Amino acid sequence: MIKKNNLKYLFIIILLLLAIISFPVQLAAQNRPKIGLALGVGGARGYVHIGVIKALEREGIKIDYIAGSSVGSLIGSLYALGFSISEIEKVMLEEDFKDYITFENISLKMEQDENNRNFINFALNIKNIFSKPSLPMGLISAIGIRDRLDDITNWAHFEFDLKIPFKAVATDLVTGEMVVLDEGKVSNAVAASISVPGMFAPFQYDGKILVDGGMKNPVPADIARQMGADIVIAVNLWDITEEPDNLMSIFYVAERSIDIMVRDLTERSLVHADIVIQPTYQGKYSFFMDKEERINYIKLGESEVQKKITSIKELINNF
Repeated sequence: MIKKNNLKYLFIIILLLLAIISFPVQLAAQNRPKIGLALGVGGARGYVHIGVIKALEREGIKIDYIAGSSVGSLIGSLYALGFSISEIEKVMLEEDFKDYITFENISLKMEQDENNRNFINFALNIKNIFSKPSLPMGLISAIGIRDRLDDITNWAHFEFDLKIPFKAVATDLVTGEMVVLDEGKVSNAVAASISVPGMFAPFQYDGKILVDGGMKNPVPADIARQMGADIVIAVNLWDITEEPDNLMSIFYVAERSIDIMVRDLTERSLVHADIVIQPTYQGKYSFFMDKEERINYIKLGESEVQKKITSIKELINNF
């Protein structure tokens, strides 16, 4: 029979061996560089962000910080709140964005002609127009998207619910200054960040009138760096362009006008990134595109990461 003292010594030896074995793993984890993900603007092209995160996860790249502008804040916020990428994909593939086309006195309905081209039928409330004359501030309600996010995230707050540190970027319409949002309800930050002028009504929050973050910082790599990232992976969607036969849609004209204005800003934003994932692609994109078209953009994000994965891993391993 083994004596009690011998059992005690055996137990101590086992603990020491386990500690010795696990020490290199712990040391490697401590020395691992912190990875920041900067998700840029791009409207419906933002489905690419889902594919980027899917591919990074698959390759074992852990994200430590997330900064997002516009649609980048939408996808980034859900991931930062702990939603799995498959859950985010499911939500974004099933969402019907036509539900958010609304403003007072005018109702709109998205339809298709015999050639499957989108067009908008609209109706005017003549009585209200004359009794309460007002001009719409945007086609899409950010309030509706905010409320939908509240439903999905259970009214999540920055202070209590984030699993990954996250910041959203918006622009103060009055002062023209960048506003970094990291307090209060996450849904308010996202609603402000996605409010593309002309398409969305400006979002009033915390005493400010806020619009799309891309007006000041289209790909917020610098914010991810300031959060503590050693290596910043940025996702830039500007090289995804629309097919010529869709050039005259109202949504394309509004979005493309913004694109042209902020392209130079994007180049300045990317200076702060170590790796830039930047797909080049021409095709139809719209929040009203069908499920298969949305999936194609997710796959595009995955394939672009694969093109850069060797460089990403070398950068991490050699840090």
